[in-house]
Amino acid sequence: MTLRIGRIVLGAVVAASLTVFAAPTIPANAEPSATPKTVKSAKDRVEELQAEAGQIGEDYNTIADALDKGKDELKVLNSDIAIQQKKVDQLNADARTIALAQFRSRDLDTTLQIFTSDDPDQLLDRLSTASKVDDTMAQLLSEQQTEQANLADMKRSAQAEVTALADQEKKLSELKDKADAKVAEAQTLYESLDPSDRQQVDNGGGSSDKGDSNDTPDPGDYGDADARVKKAIAYAVSKVGNSYVWGASGPNSFDCSGLMLAAYRKAGISLPHSSAAQAGRGRAVSKSNLRPGDLVFYSHGGRVYHVAMYIGGGKIVHARQPRYGIQINSLNGYSPVASARRIIG
Repeated sequence: MTLRIGRIVLGAVVAASLTVFAAPTIPANAEPSATPKTVKSAKDRVEELQAEAGQIGEDYNTIADALDKGKDELKVLNSDIAIQQKKVDQLNADARTIALAQFRSRDLDTTLQIFTSDDPDQLLDRLSTASKVDDTMAQLLSEQQTEQANLADMKRSAQAEVTALADQEKKLSELKDKADAKVAEAQTLYESLDPSDRQQVDNGGGSSDKGDSNDTPDPGDYGDADARVKKAIAYAVSKVGNSYVWGASGPNSFDCSGLMLAAYRKAGISLPHSSAAQAGRGRAVSKSNLRPGDLVFYSHGGRVYHVAMYIGGGKIVHARQPRYGIQINSLNGYSPVASARRIIG
C-alpha cells in the first residue's frame, strides 16, 4: 500500500498547492478609477490597465496550470481507487468462501468427535487443518479491514480534491471576468482618445524610439541562429494576426506566455505557461546583447506580466493584448524591457 498511500498524500499536496494561488493580486472589489482629466493621464491609465490585466492573466495561468496538474493527479488517484476496490472485493469474496466452508463443515462437539471417531488420528489431523483455516480466516479479516480503511481514505482524498478543483475552476472564471473588465475599461479610455494619441498607445507609449503598431510581419534577422531557435521564431511569426485569448497556448489563439510555450515546444523545449516562470528559465542576458530567440520580459509594480520573443533586426513577436492579438513590433517601441533570458545557447 506504499504506492497508494503516497497517492493520497500527493493528492492532498496538489489540492493544497491549488489553494496557495487562490488569491489574485488585484483586489476582488477593486472599483474603476476616476476618469483621467488629461490626455497623458488617459494614455498612462490605458497602459496601466493593460499591465494590470496582464498580471491577472499571470494569476490565471498559475492557477490553470495547478488545476491541470490536479486533474491529472485525480485521474491517477481514481485509477488507484479502482485497483484498491478490486482488491477489497477479492478479499471479501475470499472471506465469504472460507466462512461458507466452515459453516458447511460444522459438526458435533470436538471431544465427542474424538471419542466416537473410527480413526481418532485422522480426525486430529483434520482438526489441526481446521485450526489453520481459522488462523487464515483471522489474518484474512485483518487484511480486509486494513485495505477497506485504505480504500475509504483514498475515496475521501479524491472527494476533497474534486471539491478543491471545483473551487479553482470558479476562481479561474472570476479572474477571467476581472481581466475582461480591465480590458473593457482600457478599451473605453482608448476609444476616448484622439487618433494621434491612440497611435502613441499603439506604439507602446513612453519610449523615445517608438515603433509602429502596424509593423508588417517582418521575419526579423535570424538567419545565423541555432536551428532550434529558427523553428521557435518561425512558429511564432507564423501566428501573427491570430487572436489573444487568456490562458490559450494554440494552435489558433494564445496569450503572451502561451505563444512562447508553443513556439519553443516546436523546438523541443518545454516552458511553463507563465511569463513570470519563464523569466526564470535559461540564462540572463542584457538588452544590448540580445540574440534572436531570446525572451524579453516586462514588469509592472515589480511583477513580470508580459513576455515577447526577440527575432532580430530590433523586432519582437508577441501576443500583445486582446485588442491587438499576435503582433510584430519594434523592441524599442514597446514598453521598457525589465529583463531578458536566453533559452538556447
